[in-house]
Amino acid sequence: MKRPISRREILTRTAGGFGALAAGHMLHGDRAFANGGEARTIYDQTSKQPHMPPKAKNVIFVYIAGGASTIDMFDPKPNLTKYDGSPAPFEIKGRAINGSQQVMASPWSFKQYGQSGRPVSELMPEFTKVVDDVAFIRSMTTDRIDHSTAQFTFVTGRGFTGFPAIGAWAAYGLGTENQNLPAYIALKAGSATIGSRAYSSAWLPPVYGGTLMETDPEAPMFDIRRPDDVSLNDQGRVLDAVAALNRAQMEQRDVRLDHEFEARIKNYELAARMQLEAMKVADISEETEATKSLYGMDDDGSRDFGNRCLLARRLVESGVRFVQIISGGWDTHNDIAGALPGLTHSIDKPLAGLITDLKQRGMLEDTLVVWSSEFGRLPTIQSLGKNPGRDHNPYGFNMWMAGGGVKPGVDYGMTDELGYAAMPEYAVTHSHVHATILNQ
Repeated sequence: MKRPISRREILTRTAGGFGALAAGHMLHGDRAFANGGEARTIYDQTSKQPHMPPKAKNVIFVYIAGGASTIDMFDPKPNLTKYDGSPAPFEIKGRAINGSQQVMASPWSFKQYGQSGRPVSELMPEFTKVVDDVAFIRSMTTDRIDHSTAQFTFVTGRGFTGFPAIGAWAAYGLGTENQNLPAYIALKAGSATIGSRAYSSAWLPPVYGGTLMETDPEAPMFDIRRPDDVSLNDQGRVLDAVAALNRAQMEQRDVRLDHEFEARIKNYELAARMQLEAMKVADISEETEATKSLYGMDDDGSRDFGNRCLLARRLVESGVRFVQIISGGWDTHNDIAGALPGLTHSIDKPLAGLITDLKQRGMLEDTLVVWSSEFGRLPTIQSLGKNPGRDHNPYGFNMWMAGGGVKPGVDYGMTDELGYAAMPEYAVTHSHVHATILNQ
């Protein structure tokens, strides 16, 4: 008797075929013209119900661009100390041919925290307070070793440009609860190597792409504020005139088939609605000082990222479906001992505050928080000089999730004795992660 296939398995096996599904959906809508009927629009962001009851209503996707060294943060390996300064007991493959085989111990100490007894390094002291609320995947792998291709793989499922980000798929399939804000919003504290393609809709209609948002309440989005010398009535007359022109063009049959034109109209309409809503959501003046402190906004080192984490909470609270926060600069090829403490400090308290705040407000149960890099770092020294670092490691690294139906306190998989490679029987790929997000 054949074992029935689960929805998660279907999503994993067909992750690369979503484009074909989307194309079929679009063409199905266009076929209405053959019968003289009205074309069914596919460019709205109205909230849509999935086929099965969801566990998560919203996603906050924290993307650590550059390759976080999780063996120095969450995955201690005593054998790194044992072999420190010596050749690794097995071959370590890096990007360079005949690359360094000299093991480098973590400069930071680890302790166990929480009821789950999870090891966390001294780099993440605030995260220890919420370690019981997360589920770790300790056997992540990717088939790409360079930043751009690995970033494309992790955010889109393909190792090259031209495909929609996971947030665009969520927006396309589920829409959003708030019609005055985009379904998919990107917040940047630093950049990914692939730039805006990290949150692009690619060949899906532009309305499903990530809209970049800043933390300035006066101008949270580019050109969103009405000019001071234009009155509300003047703007209304312009918008009415544009809408009349759009209707006139849409009455032409050939223009109706122009997906880009229809998406542009929807974007203009959304932009008009966003003028007040976006500035309202970005205005954190109503938040208490205690809440701002919870997110690390009273600290120069964590204020920027903390502001974005707080804004992410306000966005999902307002009904935005998918929020992506990007933290850049994690490519520690050199001087990892000098660079990593500042990077981890910038995210430590904000992430702990985000999970704590969502939990206190009863939002964590239906908000899925995802944290990961495109890959990890090798257990060996890359630079043999005074201030060494670590090279890219696609063979084994950690990530974590919290809320949205994910079981807290769970650890899945493991890496080998040096934190170099995931144990084969537990290896997890980007397809599994995307399937889990879509399944929740």
